Amino acid sequence: MRLLLFFLFLAPACSALLAQGSPKLRYDYTQRDPLAGHAPQTWLTPADEFNKSRFYTSVGIGTGTYAAFGIGLYSIWYKDYELEGFHTFNDWPEWQQMDKAGHFFTAYFFSRSAFAGLRWAGLKRPAARYAALGVANLLQGTIETLDGYSSEWGFSLSDMGANLAGSLVFTAQDVLWQEQRILIKVNSDLRRPPDVPVTNGQGQQSNLGYIDRERFGDNPFERFLKDYNAQTIWVSVNPASFRPHSRLPQWLNIAVGYGVEDVYGAYYNTWQDNGGGFGYRNDARRRQWYLSPDIYLSRIPTKKRWVRLALGILDFVKVPAPALEYSRGKFYGRWLR
Repeated sequence: MRLLLFFLFLAPACSALLAQGSPKLRYDYTQRDPLAGHAPQTWLTPADEFNKSRFYTSVGIGTGTYAAFGIGLYSIWYKDYELEGFHTFNDWPEWQQMDKAGHFFTAYFFSRSAFAGLRWAGLKRPAARYAALGVANLLQGTIETLDGYSSEWGFSLSDMGANLAGSLVFTAQDVLWQEQRILIKVNSDLRRPPDVPVTNGQGQQSNLGYIDRERFGDNPFERFLKDYNAQTIWVSVNPASFRPHSRLPQWLNIAVGYGVEDVYGAYYNTWQDNGGGFGYRNDARRRQWYLSPDIYLSRIPTKKRWVRLALGILDFVKVPAPALEYSRGKFYGRWLR
């Protein structure tokens, strides 16, 4: 699966890099249109002034995408649980805070996507910047409100804090630098459920794969969202942005990642199966930190606007690459993460 991810993301990026012009070509990413002077004018060229039809197109695409995402999220998270009165819930200690990292990433993703659409529609930078901040927190707040009425969860102030933090990472960078020098990314190795027999003290049998499927799902989309053991959240820094006169490639990033392993429950690896209680290596639950090279896909030199758009859509995914892992007080080398 990791080799598949490599060919899906790293190989196309390398091919595009080799195919699209000279690596010495420099673009000014603080401008509304970084490809000005390098690429012909097309409908993908950002408007210099407010364009009503483009604005409604951006809003429509965003609304439709969020509606589809919301329907999928409801079927995955909420439909099997009863509703009750609005309530709050302190879930900060759960899942080794991987869910908070997910909120942090999602809010950043919403902010960056909304900003790009609004700038394409011709909004001035400050208006697009703060509108994107509001959109990200509105969308995330909607999800959190659904949690507040679900019997399984509740409205979480720590989730809202993570949402605000993620959106502010985008906003603060646009205020300071008028570009994104630090990206928030995600990737997942999309591993299969484990097949590990588990026997309790009464001699009853279960399997770790049973609770893995119950809590993380079966289909790839569901597992991508839920399986924290397979997921890593990354802070990906672009060194060339901080040293604009250096020979560093504009597309080369250095990423620091956070993940967990052997985490099969919010607090403990315990579950019920056919009336019996089971547990699996609660002492094995651990945090993982990674250091790895990455690619700023939308900064790969290109003279084609559709190529940059496609690479920009993929920018939220950390490109699988060799990584140095730190966990349990030791360092480990990983071929791909």
